[in-house]
Amino acid sequence: MTAYEVGYGRPPIHTRFKKGVCPNPKGRGKRDSTEMAKTICNVLSEEVEYREGRQVRRGSRLEAIIRKLFSEAMRGDVSSAAQLLKMREHAETHGDIGPTVIKIGIPWSVAKDL
Repeated sequence: MTAYEVGYGRPPIHTRFKKGVCPNPKGRGKRDSTEMAKTICNVLSEEVEYREGRQVRRGSRLEAIIRKLFSEAMRGDVSSAAQLLKMREHAETHGDIGPTVIKIGIPWSVAKDL
């Protein structure tokens, strides 16, 4: 018997990783963004015409969504105000508005018939 017994979980000393040498210097690669994320970004960044008061303006769909949320919040819609504040907080901390969730609701009278 030797002083160091080689076996399961105890590799030979000469085959171990040397101190200070990284076994995987490039590390794990960056995750590819999904096709769905690219599609959503493309759709939200497309220019559209929207009406603001009596004027017709051009801007991205995302801008139109944010303006709509703001106008609804100013009319007293609490959920729109909360979502707008959440987007603002995320933009301040991360520099981006983050994932945009657009809820499309079905009225209860229609949903119970489905």
